[in-house]
Amino acid sequence: MMELTLFCLASAMLLGSLVTTTGAGENLLPNGGFEILDEKTGLPAEWRQSEGKPITLGTKDPHEGKRYVHLVDDNPKDGLSVESRHLPCEAVDEYTATAWVRFTDNCQPGLYLQFHDDTGERIAEQHVRAPGPCPQWTRMEVKMEAPEDSHEVSVLLYGFGADVGEFDFDEVSLTIKPAPESQKKRIPVATVAEGAKKPPVEIGDRLQMFVDSYLTDTFAGASLALHSPLPREIAFHFDEPWEGPTSAYVAIIKDGDLYRAYYRGSGHEGPTYREHTCYAESHDGIVWTKPKLGLCEYNGSKENNIVWIGSGTHNFTPFLDTNPTAKPEDRYKALAGGPLIALSSPDGLHWKKMQEDPVITKGAFDSQNVAFWDPARGRYAAYFRGFRDGVRAIMYATSQDFLKWTDSEWVDLGDSKKEHLYTNATTPYFRAPEILMSFPMRYVEGRQWDPKHVAPGLCDAVFMTSRDGVHFDRTFMEAFVRPGLDPENWTERNLWTAYGVVPTSPTEVSLYYGEHFRHATLRLRRATLRPDGFVSVHAGYAGGEILTRPMRFSGKELIINFSTSAAGSVRIELQDEGGQSLPGYTMQDCPPLYGDELERVIRWKGGSDLSAVAGKPLRLRVRLKDADLYSFRFRKVD
Repeated sequence: MMELTLFCLASAMLLGSLVTTTGAGENLLPNGGFEILDEKTGLPAEWRQSEGKPITLGTKDPHEGKRYVHLVDDNPKDGLSVESRHLPCEAVDEYTATAWVRFTDNCQPGLYLQFHDDTGERIAEQHVRAPGPCPQWTRMEVKMEAPEDSHEVSVLLYGFGADVGEFDFDEVSLTIKPAPESQKKRIPVATVAEGAKKPPVEIGDRLQMFVDSYLTDTFAGASLALHSPLPREIAFHFDEPWEGPTSAYVAIIKDGDLYRAYYRGSGHEGPTYREHTCYAESHDGIVWTKPKLGLCEYNGSKENNIVWIGSGTHNFTPFLDTNPTAKPEDRYKALAGGPLIALSSPDGLHWKKMQEDPVITKGAFDSQNVAFWDPARGRYAAYFRGFRDGVRAIMYATSQDFLKWTDSEWVDLGDSKKEHLYTNATTPYFRAPEILMSFPMRYVEGRQWDPKHVAPGLCDAVFMTSRDGVHFDRTFMEAFVRPGLDPENWTERNLWTAYGVVPTSPTEVSLYYGEHFRHATLRLRRATLRPDGFVSVHAGYAGGEILTRPMRFSGKELIINFSTSAAGSVRIELQDEGGQSLPGYTMQDCPPLYGDELERVIRWKGGSDLSAVAGKPLRLRVRLKDADLYSFRFRKVD
C-alpha cells in the first residue's frame, strides 16, 4: 500500500510538471463539489452525462463536503463522460480546470478543458490523463488559452473507450487568468480615450437606431450595412382617364386606421389635358381603392377621385399636422406649386388656400416638395427642389406657423459626391422622430439604357438621414432601391419614393415607389422592411465588435432588435465612460443571443435589471457573429 501511495504522489508531481500551478481566482463552475442535487433526478445540478452508465453519488471519505461523483465504466468499447454546464468565455484569456480524482483499477480517467463556438460545437480542447491507479485523492490540472472563436467553456470528466474501472471525482474547479488587453483582437480600452472626452448622449428611454455612426465610437470587424426594402405587390396603377403615364409625386399618410394616398394625375394628352390632385385610400396599406368623391369635375362628371384642381396640382404634397396647437380646420396641410403656396383641410378631402401669397419663393420647386411638423425640434420644416451649380439639389426652410418661413438654405451633404437628387421624400421616422429619413430619387442624366425611349436618364432611390434637419449623412452612396430586372424601370424618372413611411403590421413598415414612368403600365409598388430595418450594425461569420459613445439612459432593461443566422450570435457588455467593464454586465456574463426578434431583453448572469446604473454614463460593447443589430432601447418596466 505504501508503494502505491508513493506512486500516486509521484503521479501528482508529474501532472504538476506538465502544467503550471493555477492562479488564484474564483471558481467559475457552479456546483463543482456536487453538493447541490437536481430535485427531479437527484443527480448533481449543473452537470449532464452524455455517455456511459448513469452517475451515482458516493459519500465515503469525500475530498471535501458530503459527496462526490462515482463513475463505473464496464464497457471496453465505449467511453464515459460527465460534462459541466457551458459557461461564457473570453477569447485569448487563459482557463485552468482542476479536479480531485481517485481510482484503484488499471485505467486512466481524463480531465478535459473544452471550448465551444456560439453554436455549442466544440472547437478546441486540452486534456490530461491520470497515470495509473491512485487509491488516495489526487489533483489533476489542465489549462489552455481560449481560441479566438471561443464563446463558451466547459469541463469534462472522462473515462476513455478502452478503459474499464471505477473512479471518483470531487471538487472540480474552473478559473480564469485574463490576458493583457493588447493581446485581444477586440476594441481595446485605449481607443476610447478621445470618446470619453465627449459629453454623454442623453437618450432617456427613446429608441436608438444605427442609421449612421453617431452612436458608435469604434468599429472592429463590424460595419454599417444598408438594407434594401423587399418589393411587394402593386398598390395601384395610374390608369384612370384623368391620371396617366406621367402621374407621380405620391404622399402616403396613415390617419388612425385609414391609409391615404395623394398624387398627381397627368399624362393623357388632348384638348382636356390638365393635372389633377388625386386620392386613394386603404384600410391596411396593401389593398387600395379610388373612391368616387364627387368633389371636382372632369369631362362633365364628378364621379372621380380628384380632390384639388387649381394652383399647385403639379406637386401638391399634403401631410397630417401633428402639431398639438394646430387648429381643427387646418388638421391637414400641404405645400404645392412654385413658388410654394400653403393649403389646409379639416378632413384631407376639402382643401383651401391658407393665403393667396406664396409662403416660400426661393427655390426651383418643379418637383415634389415636402413639409411636415417636426416634433423633435418643435417647428414646421420644408424640403424642396433647388439647382446648385447646375445640379439638382435640396433646400430647406422652417416655420413656427406654416405661413412665415425662414430664408431658403441648402442642406449640408458633407463632402459627398454631387449627384442629381430629383426628389427627397424627407420625413421624420415615426418610431424615432428625432431622425429624419430621406429617400431622394438619384437622376443619372448621362445614361440611356433603352435607345428607343423618348427621354434619356436613369434613376434609382438612395437613402440618407439627419439628426438636426440641416446636416444629412450620406454614409451610403449605394442605391437603396435598384431598377432590377424589369426593363421598364430602366428608363428615366423611375423609383421616385413616395413621401411617407408607415407601419402596416407589427413586423413590417411600408414605403412606396413608382415604376414604369412614362409607360402605359405606370404603377405604385409597395415595399417593406422590418421595423427599424433600414440600416444595421453587421458582422460576418468571422465576427466583429462595436463600442458606442457614452450614453445616459432612463429605464430598467435593455431591449434590442436583431437578427442572426443559425450559427450567429450577439453579446453585449456594459462599460463605464472610460471603457472599463461593469461587474455583472461583462461579455462573459452575457450568454450568446441567437434568433430574429424585434424586442429581445438582454439578460446577464445577474439578470436584466439595470436600475442601479440608470442615469449614469455608460457604453455598449457589442460583439456580433453573422448577425445584424438594428436598434436598441432602454425600456421602463411597470
